[in-house]
Amino acid sequence: MPVLVGENQIAFIAGRQILNGALIVNAVITWLRRTKKPGALLKIDVQKAYDIVNSFFLDSVLQQMAFGSVWRGWINSCLSIASISVLVNKTPTTPFPVKGGLQEGDPLSPFLFVLVVEVLSKVLYKASSNGIFRGLTVGQDDVHISHL
Repeated sequence: MPVLVGENQIAFIAGRQILNGALIVNAVITWLRRTKKPGALLKIDVQKAYDIVNSFFLDSVLQQMAFGSVWRGWINSCLSIASISVLVNKTPTTPFPVKGGLQEGDPLSPFLFVLVVEVLSKVLYKASSNGIFRGLTVGQDDVHISHL
């Protein structure tokens, strides 16, 4: 995973801590206030996006990241064969297929979501590089942050 995703992604990657994002944001806000420099932060909530990841888009992302057709086939099979049943009076109903994105509780889903979000990350990086927005340069070492 660390080879496939940029350093700005911190969730579900070995050696990276999800809380680091909140700590970095708090440090940036404190630095902006202390230095009285102008800046704006935008928080994008991707919680709902988890449920609506398009399987064709995911397959395209995997293909662009050089996953072979066998791997992509396995992943597509895992996502397409998911089914659930409901307990009615302690008796399970007939299983029915699950539709709509990645499934919570599936151990593979967080990693697939990180790969999908890497596309958003690359778009934001390119937008920052092309001057659509600037990001912030913070701290004594002039660290540039466009997104986390």
